[in-house]
Amino acid sequence: MAQNPFSNEYEEALISVSNISDRIKVLPYYYLHHIPGARNDCYLREGVAERLLKAISSIPSTYHMVILDGWRSFQTQQALYEAYQKAFRIKYTSEQTAAEQLIRFVAAPSKDPHHPAPHYTGGAVDLTLANENGWLNMGTDFDEFTEQARSLFYEKKKDLTLEEKKIRDNRRLLRKAMLKAGFRSNPDEWWHFDYGNALWAKENHTVAKYPGIELDVNKGRKTI
Repeated sequence: MAQNPFSNEYEEALISVSNISDRIKVLPYYYLHHIPGARNDCYLREGVAERLLKAISSIPSTYHMVILDGWRSFQTQQALYEAYQKAFRIKYTSEQTAAEQLIRFVAAPSKDPHHPAPHYTGGAVDLTLANENGWLNMGTDFDEFTEQARSLFYEKKKDLTLEEKKIRDNRRLLRKAMLKAGFRSNPDEWWHFDYGNALWAKENHTVAKYPGIELDVNKGRKTI
């Protein structure tokens, strides 16, 4: 019998996070932008959804989460990879630089369950925070691949303006809650957090919990 390379003894379902909490809202970004394969919902592994609930419970009640992306189909990952490959080739004159930026920000699509893109595992989530006045100012837009989007950019920047201090504090609020709940923060993207996938496992010196997975809508009906 082949040894299971993952630490989960059973296959956790992908579940919709649309109704797990009044303080967790879903805005399926790629579906709304007509990216092939994107669903009109956001799905995560059960264990990831449970940790989202822990994270939101540690954030003041005047705030709520906005989930922009979770599990991502192979088709969607492939469409994003190809779109950014073209965009980076236009942006950078050097083919090497374009390739380096692509690797840095967009995982290559793979149907190999043991070498999946992070979102294909259901163990990666993209999100921000909002209050009654709208989304908090995080300094950049979602999917804005710039130095300013780095998670700790405003922690390291000197002589912050009042607006930049507010951006820093907003990012701190999100990052602190997510780290406390057991997530890994992506250093290049303030909005991206991992739990249970290979990136999380590498940082925590352990074994990944989640391989790549296809969405099963019957399993996805399960609630926490």
